Amino acid sequence: MQLYIMFWGSPDVSVKFCEDKYIVSEYIAEYYNTMSALSYIIVGLLFSRTRLKKLSKIIILLGLGTALLHGTLRFYGQWLDEVSMLILSFYIIKEVRLIRLNKQTNDLYLFPLIFNYFLFSHYFCYFFIVFVSLQIYTYKIAQKDYKKCSKREYCLIKAYSIILLFSTFCWFLDQVFCDYVRVFQLHAVWHAGTALSLLLGLTAIII
Repeated sequence: MQLYIMFWGSPDVSVKFCEDKYIVSEYIAEYYNTMSALSYIIVGLLFSRTRLKKLSKIIILLGLGTALLHGTLRFYGQWLDEVSMLILSFYIIKEVRLIRLNKQTNDLYLFPLIFNYFLFSHYFCYFFIVFVSLQIYTYKIAQKDYKKCSKREYCLIKAYSIILLFSTFCWFLDQVFCDYVRVFQLHAVWHAGTALSLLLGLTAIII
């Protein structure tokens, strides 16, 4: 373990994760959290030939950032991971606003979001509050006029919401009750679950 702390440098992320470090591989700080990041890349590739090409690229970037974060436990990985999450959330909101409200969203709104993130990037609670707020807003818009949705679209939105809530619950358990749930690798479950919710949510957008 000491060898690879020297190789990557001392961990300097602003949030701790439950998984034991350098157990499976001497080169990867958190093996399961890193490998589960591939689920984002897979989802991104699945949408790379649809009209959501921009979103697919951001999702792939998210997967790379997540893998870098958990593979190295360095702050530059956390930056890439969290910035990708915020950018992805913004463009999902942009798509949903267009579909549900028939309103365009100017890309310029993204700049203060990212600028403020870098101002407070060492405070994980700031990122967490902003990210959760974006998810709640997305859900509220997606639910608007749901009676006008097709049955398939409605089911996809509901499945997206349920899986996202379950994944968030796993993230919470992993953070708060680490000593009791460490064996279940719940942060990796969060990755896989949110990737699946993205798959369902984006499918609802393009059908």
